[in-house]
Amino acid sequence: MSASVGIPPAVITTGGHNLIGGLNRVIHCNYYNAYLQMTVLLTQGIGEHNPESLLTDSVTPLIRLLKQSGYTHEDLLYEFSYCGFGFLQKIDENTWKTASSHYSEITCVLGQGKKSCFFTSGYLQGMLDKTVTEIACKRQGNKSDQFTVLDEPLNVKNYLCQNFELQTNIPERFSFEGCQAFNTRIDEEKIIATVQTLPLYGKYGKGESGLIKIFDAVLTNQFADYYNRISYESYFTLQKAGVPEEENKEMFIQAGHICAFNTFGRIMISSEWSELVIPMCDNKEDWFHGMIAVINSLGWGVYRLEKLDPTNETIIRVYNSYEGVGYRRMYPQANDKNLSFLAMGAILGLIHLFWKIDIRDTPPLTQEFYVNQFNNPSDSYTIEQTAAIAAGDEYDCFVVSK
Repeated sequence: MSASVGIPPAVITTGGHNLIGGLNRVIHCNYYNAYLQMTVLLTQGIGEHNPESLLTDSVTPLIRLLKQSGYTHEDLLYEFSYCGFGFLQKIDENTWKTASSHYSEITCVLGQGKKSCFFTSGYLQGMLDKTVTEIACKRQGNKSDQFTVLDEPLNVKNYLCQNFELQTNIPERFSFEGCQAFNTRIDEEKIIATVQTLPLYGKYGKGESGLIKIFDAVLTNQFADYYNRISYESYFTLQKAGVPEEENKEMFIQAGHICAFNTFGRIMISSEWSELVIPMCDNKEDWFHGMIAVINSLGWGVYRLEKLDPTNETIIRVYNSYEGVGYRRMYPQANDKNLSFLAMGAILGLIHLFWKIDIRDTPPLTQEFYVNQFNNPSDSYTIEQTAAIAAGDEYDCFVVSK
C-alpha cells in the first residue's frame, strides 16, 4: 500500500468481493459482531480450545499479509479507523489505547463487564510482531480500552493454506436456467453504485472516533477470513465435543438471523432507503429485490434470486459466498453442504422481515421485539442449504420454505 495517510485505501470489487490489500472485507453491524463473539466465547472450557486466543490470533496473520504486500504501520493505523474499528493511539513503547472501539460499543449478555476487544489485540500483534493483551476495557467502566505489548514470543501461523479462485462465470440477474421470471423496476446496478458512495468508513485522526455510524447501527468493514476462522474453528470444537449437529449449527445461524434483523431492518427504515429504493417499488416483492441489490454491495458474494414464493419456497443462489470461498482456503473440501451459517441466517431473516413481520410498517427493532415477534417459532420459516462451495459446488444454494 504505502499510500499517504488520509488517502482511502483502494477497493477492488470482483466477483462480489470487496478487496482491500488483496483481502475481502465485508460489511457487518455491531449486533452481529457482538453475538458471534459471544457464541465463540461459549466454547470456553471445551478441551484445549481457547476462544479468547482464537478471537485474538485469527486477525494477526491477516495483518502480516498486509505488511507483506507493502503496508506500513501508518497505513495499518489509518485502515483500522477507516474500516470502523476505532482510533488506535500509542501511549508509550508498551501501551496502546482506543478512546472509542467498535467492540466496546455493544456486547451480548455474556460479555457484560468483561474484556471484549480481542480483535484489537490481534490487530496490534500483527502490526508489531509481538504478543499483545487487553488490560483495560470500557465495558468495565474505563475511559478507554488499553493494551499492553508483552515481551513474549508470538507463535501464530497463517491459516490461509489452500489455493481457491473466485468464480468468474456468474449469471446476470434472472438470466439463468430454471430461474423464475420476475417483473420488477428495481435497478440493481444503480443501487449498488449508490451504496458505494455512502460514508461506510470511519475517520482517522485526533478527535475522530474511527467508527462507522449509519442506519442507527455501528458497522465494520471486517475481514471475511476473520469471521470464517473464528466461526469454523468454534464449530469444529463443538462438533468434536459431541454437541448435536443441529444445535451446533443453529448457534452460528442465529448470528446471521440477528444480523438480518438489525442490519437489513435498519437499512430498510433509513432515509437513504426511502430516497433511493422506495421510488422503485410497487410491492413487497420489489422491496425484497431491493434488499438483495444492497446485499450485493457488502462483499458477501453475488446473490441471485431463483424463485420467490413465500407460500411455498424461495430459492437463492450465492456465487463466491465469502463463507464458501473462505472455507476452501482454510480446509479440505467438505462433505457437508450446510456450512454457510451467516448466509443461512441472513436469508431466513430477510424472508422473516417481509413475510413473518412486515418491515414496511417500520416496527420497533428492539431486543424485545426480536425475541417476542421476529424470532418467535410461531409462523416461522425454515432454511436448508442444498449446494455449497465448501463441498465442491459451483455456488451456494439456499431453499427457504414454510
